[in-house]
Amino acid sequence: MDRPQTLLDQVLDAIRDERASARKLGVELVGVVGSVARGDARSDSDVDVVYDVVGRPTLFDLGAIVVLLEDRLGRSVDLIGRQAMKPDRWAYMGRDLVLA
Repeated sequence: MDRPQTLLDQVLDAIRDERASARKLGVELVGVVGSVARGDARSDSDVDVVYDVVGRPTLFDLGAIVVLLEDRLGRSVDLIGRQAMKPDRWAYMGRDLVLA
């Protein structure tokens, strides 16, 4: 019997499905961190998606990616730029990273 799809599964599927669209905008969607990655998200938890810059995305491009993911997931999405994060902060957050 198939197990029910978890929120993490849904988020990873959404990231994989939107990866090509994001790449066209200069963004590589990497994975998810935070409560969703740890499996302790609540019904009101947002989704923290990690990305790398691979082009020259604008703020509008990043906003478009957020809207794509929020529409798909029905939850608030925060994009977290891995390259812009301070190493000590990434060392803490990166422990939870689940790659898509």
